[in-house]
Amino acid sequence: MKQIQKLREEFNNKLDKLEAKLVKKKWTKIGNLEWSEPLGEMNWHDAKKKCEEMGGRLPTRIELLDLVDNHSDEIEDWDTDVYFWSATTRSNLTHFAWYTHLNYGTTNTNTKTHAYDSRCIR
Repeated sequence: MKQIQKLREEFNNKLDKLEAKLVKKKWTKIGNLEWSEPLGEMNWHDAKKKCEEMGGRLPTRIELLDLVDNHSDEIEDWDTDVYFWSATTRSNLTHFAWYTHLNYGTTNTNTKTHAYDSRCIR
């Protein structure tokens, strides 16, 4: 029993360190918002939760499109050839959310269980 407790404590300590690294991710100010580094591909629910843990939130579809329309020079060094989740849920199908391709400015919806990249804002 003591061995299990010791392993659990070691695991929790490692988990705390990993979470601390995640919270300290670099933020970049663009316009009036700060954007996180990419979180990697994950479903919408996990991306939303991760952003909240980092003290931010997922950007709206409009905020993502604003990057393409008004700040493309500031995101030149980003990997924009991927889809990014937005916080915007589709109004008539609430199990769908909007995503945006920052390279082309295209936007569409998919089920929230699909995996796309994400960035948080604050």
